[in-house]
Amino acid sequence: MRLSGYSSIQIDSNTLLFHLATESPNMPIITIAGYKGGICKSTTAIAVASLLSAEGKTLVIDGDPNRSASVWAREGKLPFVVVGEREAAKVMRSESFEWIVIDTAARPSKAEIEELARGCDLLISPCPPDMLSLDALVLMAQDLPQETNWRVLISAVPPHPQTDGNDLREALTAKGYPTFKQGIRFYKAYKNAVTEGLPIQKTKGGKIGWRDWQTLKPEILRAIVKPSSAKS
Repeated sequence: MRLSGYSSIQIDSNTLLFHLATESPNMPIITIAGYKGGICKSTTAIAVASLLSAEGKTLVIDGDPNRSASVWAREGKLPFVVVGEREAAKVMRSESFEWIVIDTAARPSKAEIEELARGCDLLISPCPPDMLSLDALVLMAQDLPQETNWRVLISAVPPHPQTDGNDLREALTAKGYPTFKQGIRFYKAYKNAVTEGLPIQKTKGGKIGWRDWQTLKPEILRAIVKPSSAKS
């Protein structure tokens, strides 16, 4: 696979990810993106890849300069492949994948988010229940192309009896934003999973948190517009 004359040295990471995605026409591509850091973007990428790896061989392309997904994967204990965006073309030439998950850099430009949205089959934007994250989400929603297939994932939901998650859901519904019904609650197990280099469900206390993702999985699969159906 060649990048139509593009050099990874000459273009920014998000633009490179767009061209990698559009030259992989047979694999559903799920992009995780947001206009703010600290929204559980890399955690979402790893968890979604864990879900999809049960359906077929999965590749995570780590386009975040912090390389959070790559750090998580460095022990080699995850059930999928994680590579940086500048390694992805070579890996995709040598191996076949059924799913691609892209973890993007935080705070992309308007042009970058437009390219990323057009280059994927589903864009997921995590949003914790706080005003700064919601404000950033509103800005991103304004910049998304009208035809974008996207969903908001309410992340880092605090425990009961706090109502922050439900309050955010009401605000998103009022704005008409497409939002997954299942939110993701915050557990210490996520920090343990990163430290140990394990999938969330394999770390101590992680099975409880993993239930949220298992409940979310059917929603994700229904939301994905697969390449074959998009062309028909």
